[in-house]
Amino acid sequence: MQDRVTTSWRRLSDKLRNHADATGTGGAQAEPLHAKQVQQLEAWEDEGGQSALSTDPVRILIVDSDISSSDSLEIMLHASGYSETRVAYSGHAALAIAAEFQPSVVLLELDLLDMSGYEVAQLLREHAQSHDLRLIALTSSREHAGRELARVAGFERYLLKPVATLDLAGLLQMQGDGND
Repeated sequence: MQDRVTTSWRRLSDKLRNHADATGTGGAQAEPLHAKQVQQLEAWEDEGGQSALSTDPVRILIVDSDISSSDSLEIMLHASGYSETRVAYSGHAALAIAAEFQPSVVLLELDLLDMSGYEVAQLLREHAQSHDLRLIALTSSREHAGRELARVAGFERYLLKPVATLDLAGLLQMQGDGND
């Protein structure tokens, strides 16, 4: 438990790998849902089908100082087939992780403890000039006064916490043009 408090980020896959090593089942892993979908898509394309879908995995960065909320969100993403995730519990950690991880989607809590979520969003946008980046704001309040600030900072959507599985799945499957 101390490790979770002293570190500012971690991966669910690390926890699962450590648990598998401890139980001796590290070698036998089930094929992830995403890999099965890619194989089905490749088979369909081999039979003459045309696909507009990208087979690249969606890389998702979750930024939230609420550890239990971010853990739940990551578990929900993994259960939905999104295995390329990272979690940051602070704005500074998010910037450091994003530089290496290069996320395509960032789920960003607006009320972080160390910096403004809007500031983090603007810095992420500046550093992601070479690739597309979708920013989705997370908030605990329905009456959040910062909707216009969120739009200016580059957020395409606003989700109320706790995040509903169907709402998130719908957003992740969208093209992310921000105009819907």
